[in-house]
Amino acid sequence: MAQLGAAIDYAARMKLTYFPVRGRIDPVRLLLELEGRPYEFVGISVEAWRTGGEKQRFADVTPFAQLPTFEDGPLKLCQSQAILRHLGRRLERAGSTAEEIARVDEVIETARDIFFDVFLHFWDAAFHEKRAAHRGTTAKKLAGLNAYFKRTTPDGAHWVTRDRSSIADVSMSYALETLLSLHPGLLDEFPELDRSMRAFFAEPSVRAYVTSERRPRTWTVAMAAFGGKPEETHQW
Repeated sequence: MAQLGAAIDYAARMKLTYFPVRGRIDPVRLLLELEGRPYEFVGISVEAWRTGGEKQRFADVTPFAQLPTFEDGPLKLCQSQAILRHLGRRLERAGSTAEEIARVDEVIETARDIFFDVFLHFWDAAFHEKRAAHRGTTAKKLAGLNAYFKRTTPDGAHWVTRDRSSIADVSMSYALETLLSLHPGLLDEFPELDRSMRAFFAEPSVRAYVTSERRPRTWTVAMAAFGGKPEETHQW
């Protein structure tokens, strides 16, 4: 896997640009923090994005004038999953066999299903009316996820790779962390999932980041029905 990263001269410091929230980019930041890799984070306010001409600036470097963006030496990327998978390969956290790589992708896509379900719920105008029902449907999904984890985990702690976090662990731990504030106590009903998630966030370099002022205090922006305030976002 190392040859993939060696093919390009990565001389410059990595740079991430996004809104000053966790949102789509925090798994990438969690991976970089896990690895102890230095990077620059540039946060663009929603107001500047809408009215300050920032969006037009990104139209020249992305397909749809979008965030997040990532710069890694000569390489410039958008799309959070492309960024995460690029870094997973470069940092050898994406699996080392064809079977592991496929399983990592499967877990990441499953985590994304949780992520987008939560995202849509956070932005639903009827969020408060639907919250209890959403907890019930989420519990059913977690039951299936818990059975999958117990069936496929190589060591009872990690999702794909034995004794080492991969980008599958990053993605799933982030998705499950989101549920802590949304549905308090729900993850306690699935102790295997809860332990795996907490073990990832207990990694020393990850813990240093998530307990620091560098990590955004909100999951999304303030206009959302939920997740746009610090008290609606899990804090370690």
